[in-house]
Amino acid sequence: MSGLEKRAAAAPNGKLAAGTADAYLGQNNYAKSIELYRLALTKGGVDADDVNLHMGIALARSGDKAGAATAFSAVKASPKADVAGLWTTWLGAPAA
Repeated sequence: MSGLEKRAAAAPNGKLAAGTADAYLGQNNYAKSIELYRLALTKGGVDADDVNLHMGIALARSGDKAGAATAFSAVKASPKADVAGLWTTWLGAPAA
């Protein structure tokens, strides 16, 4: 995965960074996925709602509820905004 990270950093847009972040999210490596989602947003050329939704999930699962809420609030278009709303509700739910 480190090779993909290097290629993503050198890429002209954030598509490879977002894809690599998704792979890290799938491996539960939240710190790396968050780093690459932020890079993807900085580089542009990606669906910002999609990246913010996935970054919010990574932040929520890493325990950063405030960061997750911020990422979810940046998701504007439906149906992704609806999914972000569900995650926001989950953030506010009491621990079981």
